[in-house]
Amino acid sequence: MRKDPVKLKLNELLDANARFDLMARGTTNHCPMALVALAGMGASPARLQEFFDMWEREYALSAPPVDTIVSRHEWSRQLGNAAAFGALRLCFLDWIAEAGAVPVIAAVLKEVPFAPATQAFHALIRLAYGIEAAHAGEIASGLAALISSHLPIEARFDKARTADNVEAGFDKVVRAIDDSVVQGNSITSRLRAVASDVRFRQAVLAPPATVSLLDDLARATISAYWRSPDFTVLHTVTATHAARILLAELPDALAEQLLPGLWIALCAAYATVRSPAKVETDSPDAVVDWDDVCRMALASNDDHVIKLTYTCLCEERRNPSPLYLASAARIVRLDLEKQQRRIAK
Repeated sequence: MRKDPVKLKLNELLDANARFDLMARGTTNHCPMALVALAGMGASPARLQEFFDMWEREYALSAPPVDTIVSRHEWSRQLGNAAAFGALRLCFLDWIAEAGAVPVIAAVLKEVPFAPATQAFHALIRLAYGIEAAHAGEIASGLAALISSHLPIEARFDKARTADNVEAGFDKVVRAIDDSVVQGNSITSRLRAVASDVRFRQAVLAPPATVSLLDDLARATISAYWRSPDFTVLHTVTATHAARILLAELPDALAEQLLPGLWIALCAAYATVRSPAKVETDSPDAVVDWDDVCRMALASNDDHVIKLTYTCLCEERRNPSPLYLASAARIVRLDLEKQQRRIAK
């Protein structure tokens, strides 16, 4: 049977990505996530290679040599040790080769507090996309990022104080922070600031009592992003989709245990944004075609444009809403306009 050339190229480039550091110039390493999203939207092998080459040329940093060994019985001692990423990746990769991906993911997430906000949700997204691509190296990298950059939001909620719905829970923490300036020049630093703010910890409600919390979170995050296309809110959309991928692979009992951690992390993200300014929005039922939107996303070199469009496409297929197509259309159009202005200069 002939192998899929896109899958072959994707695996080749994800393997090659191992030579890049967890961080990149001015950002984190989005390359593997963007490659998976591009492939999922129908990118050709040539386009995947083109994006990889661009990333290596403009953003990538070389991974430092791994000069320590972390055993599978000691990995949890590296919690929060950013320098241990490479050693943790090798540890998890070896473990996955022996035990399989899902047992390793489950063992790791049972051992340490679930911290989906880690690396501004990118560790979670990288792990989920690794699962989707069935790529052991990227699964190991996602787990290593979650552990080495571990960012727990240590808020506790009273189960008797339950949010009526997702939007009410988000609104509660936003109002608690009020119009205070959340200090920090990055999503991660602002998340840390909110996590340590007593007003946030006191305001967090228990998630709404529903069997469809992930679906409710997906609807709420895309609705919020459509109203206010804030950069942090964008990450809550892609992170919720990533959580769906991850939790679907885990035993039901473990997935249920992890959902409150996702809820708290998303509440913290909205608290950092406070009340973003709403924008003028076209009617979400405007005539637009997914083929055109995906075509523009495939031509983009902006990893966030690529991932948001892919997320919207996947969530639309699962639970259709006009806001997915409208939000994706808006971001690819803005990206195209930015490219045209750059060319005009």
